[in-house]
Amino acid sequence: MPTAAPPTLPGPEATTRTTAPVRGLLPLCLSEAAERFSFYGMRAVLALFLVDTAHGLGMSPAVATALVGSYLSACYFTALPGGWIADRMLGARRAAIAGGVVILVGHVVLALDLGAAGLYTGLILVAVGTGLQKPNMTALVGTLFTHHGDSRRDAAYSKFYASINIGGLLATLLVGWLGVEFGWPVAFAAAAVAMAASLVVFVGSSGLRATDDRPAHPLTTAERRRVVRTTALVLLCAAAVAAALAGTDHLTLTGCLSAFAVLAVLVPAGYFVKLLRTPDLDERGRDGIRAYLCLFIGAVVFWAIFDLAASSVQLFADRHVDMLGMPTTWQAALNPIMIVLFAGVLAAVWKRVNVSAPAKFATGLILGGASFLLLAVAVTRTGGGVRISLLWLVGLYFLQTVGELFLSPTGLSISHKLAPAGMGSQLAGLFFLSASSGDAIGAQVASHLTGTPLYLTLGTLAVLAGCAMVLATPRIRALIGE
Repeated sequence: MPTAAPPTLPGPEATTRTTAPVRGLLPLCLSEAAERFSFYGMRAVLALFLVDTAHGLGMSPAVATALVGSYLSACYFTALPGGWIADRMLGARRAAIAGGVVILVGHVVLALDLGAAGLYTGLILVAVGTGLQKPNMTALVGTLFTHHGDSRRDAAYSKFYASINIGGLLATLLVGWLGVEFGWPVAFAAAAVAMAASLVVFVGSSGLRATDDRPAHPLTTAERRRVVRTTALVLLCAAAVAAALAGTDHLTLTGCLSAFAVLAVLVPAGYFVKLLRTPDLDERGRDGIRAYLCLFIGAVVFWAIFDLAASSVQLFADRHVDMLGMPTTWQAALNPIMIVLFAGVLAAVWKRVNVSAPAKFATGLILGGASFLLLAVAVTRTGGGVRISLLWLVGLYFLQTVGELFLSPTGLSISHKLAPAGMGSQLAGLFFLSASSGDAIGAQVASHLTGTPLYLTLGTLAVLAGCAMVLATPRIRALIGE
């Protein structure tokens, strides 16, 4: 009988290829966890700071909701140019480092407590830095696992998602408590310290330094000049419009937030048109972009609900939920707690069960919609100043978190899968634009509707979108090639 061939020992190249993703993923997760600490810390305290009449800015709940939504939207909106800068100019790793530095400066400005001007400056800096960092940290996960198949890449993204939410959990507990007990500037300073730690871990990682950090499709000299001219023209036009409106009643915070919401919807729409008209994109690539557009729209609806947790749900909890003696900000910790509990479970499931991307998106949408339908019922129990049980929020965050774990890691992974050559970071940035559009739309709706009408409207919309995704699943799978 034939004998088995002796085992072949892996050579140095194979060993490096096997261990490099592991060496790179751990520091990437640690660095992103620290960055998420700063981001979730802002989510935990910003709305309460804005409406605080004694130590904050004393805004109305409607304006505060619109501002928080626009800030979150801007953090995702800048992800597309951040991805473009990585693909064409800096490379993913260097772009992520630059973004971290800008975020750190923004948090320092916020911690200095310089009033409204300092607040807006700090928020803009954090949003710009987040746009540089977020898509490129995500793209680096895909780069590390390029040669390891879809299932291992999906599992890596789920681990990445769970790890960074540990930072979100710690931020919600610690930064929220610091803000309530010691003042809002102390909370902003804690976020700055976390961002500094993130940079130290990221820059010091040998596994990440080993990745190819060259731009995928660098700008030519002529293109670089054209970018400089276009950027200067846009800035001059924006300054001219602001100067023209400065002496009128139209340059208001509410007007600026509404204009930004329109921009957050128009930009991704225009970018999809540009992608589909790219001359060197073949028909298979266009089919992938069309499928991606369907998933993108579903994600917009989901994020319109999900990120209202930082404003509308936070303010609702502050006024109507019995927190059992805990700071109000701690209710937001339910989301990262549940992500840490369930992300590993779902990552293990995806290794054994093949569920299509559109089916995951449909499930996420239906669960997200159900969470707001549940909250609509909870509102009816708050009459006469009665504070409802915290279990209502437990139910809301359970539905939203499971929905998020179905939809968000899948969207990040499929962005890498469907990206045309040389556009990996840009398509990751484009997925973050779904959150930008959703946050902007949700904030505008929440600034005009409150209570049961708000939750019924958005909850019903999400459930209907999920059902439509179920019906469209066969067609989307055919376009993707699954």
